[in-house]
Amino acid sequence: MDVQVEPLQVPDSWQAPAVVTQTAYKSICFIYPDDGEGSRFDRMFPPLGLELVAAGVRDCIDERCMLDLRFEKDWEARVPRNTDLVAISMLWDKPIREVFDLVRRLKILRPGVRVVAGGRVAEAHREALVSAPQAERMDVVFAGPDDGRFRAFVESGQPDGIPGVAFIRNGEYQENLLPPYGAIPDRPLPDRSLRRAHYRMVRRDGLDLGIASDTIQSSRGCSFKCSFCTFNRDQDGRPINFTMRSPESVADELAEIESDYVIFVDDNVAQDTDRIDHLCDLLMERGINKTYGIETRINLGLRPQVAEKMARAGFRHITFGIEAIHDHTLKFLNKGFRRHTIEKAFDAIRGLPMVYTGNFIVGNVGETREQMLEIPDFARRIGLDTIMVNHLRCRGPEPLTETVMATPDYHIDPDTRKVYSDALGLEEIAAIIRQIKRDFWSPSQKLKTAWKVRRLFKPVRYTSVARHWLSWKLSGKPDPWGRRSN
Repeated sequence: MDVQVEPLQVPDSWQAPAVVTQTAYKSICFIYPDDGEGSRFDRMFPPLGLELVAAGVRDCIDERCMLDLRFEKDWEARVPRNTDLVAISMLWDKPIREVFDLVRRLKILRPGVRVVAGGRVAEAHREALVSAPQAERMDVVFAGPDDGRFRAFVESGQPDGIPGVAFIRNGEYQENLLPPYGAIPDRPLPDRSLRRAHYRMVRRDGLDLGIASDTIQSSRGCSFKCSFCTFNRDQDGRPINFTMRSPESVADELAEIESDYVIFVDDNVAQDTDRIDHLCDLLMERGINKTYGIETRINLGLRPQVAEKMARAGFRHITFGIEAIHDHTLKFLNKGFRRHTIEKAFDAIRGLPMVYTGNFIVGNVGETREQMLEIPDFARRIGLDTIMVNHLRCRGPEPLTETVMATPDYHIDPDTRKVYSDALGLEEIAAIIRQIKRDFWSPSQKLKTAWKVRRLFKPVRYTSVARHWLSWKLSGKPDPWGRRSN
């Protein structure tokens, strides 16, 4: 019998917290544990989720600090002596054995401290994290968005009655059911005051381009059902419905951000084009003058008047999830549009002052080498300025996994989760990806894109980039984490 649960609702106290005089904890250390060895080889993105969690307890905790291990080489010396709770964000890939080592070091450093975690990776490994030996065990793992639950835990000190948490009770694994996601709240805004580092555009080889960056989340979830996507479902496979913050709250947050370049981390910023239209009006009315990067679908091209207003409001870098260029592959990926729709959308917006990036996926079932190699010409023809090409992966509960496994001669690599076939192996598809990039980036394309970026991106100053490049070269090409190349 299925258990019916109501969506997680944000309590009134989350919008306007009452003053709390007694809490179970007095000093919280928030830690972002990626040290540069995982999948994030840049310093563009601050720990936005941790900053939201930290904001929710701002009025009821005596002491809070935040450590980003991408920067904090001596982090153990920076954990306050009276820390009684550590909250770790496990959003991106990091080997679990390294997380266990981190917890072990924390418990040795601060005996008696309790350690909790959240984020997609923590959710996926929640039972292993809380069932580990006591010396390296997480005390509680949160699944899903915070939406006030961390504050409830801080006040009570116990996970009982808090939805969506995993823990050990009397030696037995316990897991409180997480209701479906509710609406994304307008408040609180992320607490950026805890930052100790400066977030900037840094190339993967370590070159700092000298461009300060920040991020914002204005919506959550997605109404579309692309077969490869895992971000529109929770860890139990339930869809995460699209909900959005009010344009007013988004404008309030953008007004507080100091960086000139702001990246929206939404899965589909322009899903509701009327909301984006209103947000643009607010940005121009308030004189909030920044450069924005977003990711969206080609439906933006079907509202060219909104796209034109976005360009005037500062939206300059638009990444489109195109994924494929042939109708049979678009159908396999369940994109919900066809090739002629892509061409029609870009016909309407090609001339706008925006830098367009197209995301493509190769290695799809039924896709030939020749069809993959058509991507560069198609991308230039519709007006893309840059492209990103990714190998198809089956990461988790998405329907794609079942389809691939049921297709003769197709396989999923157990380590990388990349899809390959008897006809095209992993190395061959990797070579195709390299060939697509070489074919697209002709000398004329490089010159065209560089000129367009220089003209449209306010934060980019080539003299500053050249100065940072020279400093990087003269200092031995150090990477973002202080290691020098051999």
